[in-house]
Amino acid sequence: MRLAGFSLVEVVMAVGVAAFALVALLGLLPSGLKTFKSTMNTAVGSQIAQRVFNDMQIANWSDLTNTIRYFDEQGTELTNSNAVNCIYWVQVNTTNAATGTNSTQFLGNTSTNLMTVTVMVANNPGGGQSAAVVFNTTNPNTQTFTTLIGRNK
Repeated sequence: MRLAGFSLVEVVMAVGVAAFALVALLGLLPSGLKTFKSTMNTAVGSQIAQRVFNDMQIANWSDLTNTIRYFDEQGTELTNSNAVNCIYWVQVNTTNAATGTNSTQFLGNTSTNLMTVTVMVANNPGGGQSAAVVFNTTNPNTQTFTTLIGRNK
């Protein structure tokens, strides 16, 4: 007389298949987390750059200078880089400071009513690196955004 149920061989095979699938899924976890972190940095960096561009657009033309600003992980501006939650460093470069003039070349024309603004957003948690290292164009944690703004006043 045979009782209903699974044999030991069947149970071992089922556990082996389940373990194989679980190991494969766990192997994908680091890749997924890396992609998630990269996507979050890109999203927050874009929001910060847009905020800086908006701030520059409404500022007085004569007040636009090269600056370094600091933001937390949500994109909220901080007063200094020593804040515990300072994650993003932002370097703002304008054509005025770079060339010493108030003009910008655009499509072969020179305009005194346009200014090129370049914003470099770097992920630098805890301020572990210097500004020279953080704002290097070869740094994989740095994103660069450029736009033209028009004189508003």
